Amino acid sequence: MRKHIAFSLLTLTFAAAGLVLATEHEDLPAGPIRDRHELMEGIGDNAEIIGKAVKSGNLEPVAGAAEKIHASAAKALPLFPKGSTDPKSRAKPEIWEHWDKFEKLTKELEAKSAELAAAAKSDGDVGAAAKAMFGACKSCHDDFRKPEEKGAKKS
Repeated sequence: MRKHIAFSLLTLTFAAAGLVLATEHEDLPAGPIRDRHELMEGIGDNAEIIGKAVKSGNLEPVAGAAEKIHASAAKALPLFPKGSTDPKSRAKPEIWEHWDKFEKLTKELEAKSAELAAAAKSDGDVGAAAKAMFGACKSCHDDFRKPEEKGAKKS
């Protein structure tokens, strides 16, 4: 009986978490804006896995997380069709004004995440490769992503 109750509570917790996540995404218009938000959330989740792994010294999850970032980065550009803006999106209009730079930085993330995955698989310098990948993220965010509004839910 206790196992059944514990399982039911766990199921309800996951369902509630999924509902909150779905609600945050529902605030964005369907299509490329919502799709890219979800894609970037996935990149962020995997970047967090990498950061924690590097900090802890347990590098086992790094290669898989870096490969997921690599695959997502490869899918990102088509999710930014010209003019796809929304007040609830953190994407700056500078993306389309400086498309060549945005494209270059996106491809840099793709390359750096592949290099990180390779370093993790070959006992290479994971710390340096992670730093380079996070640098690619930061460069793009600095130029092309609005800062998070104070008091807003993190998404």
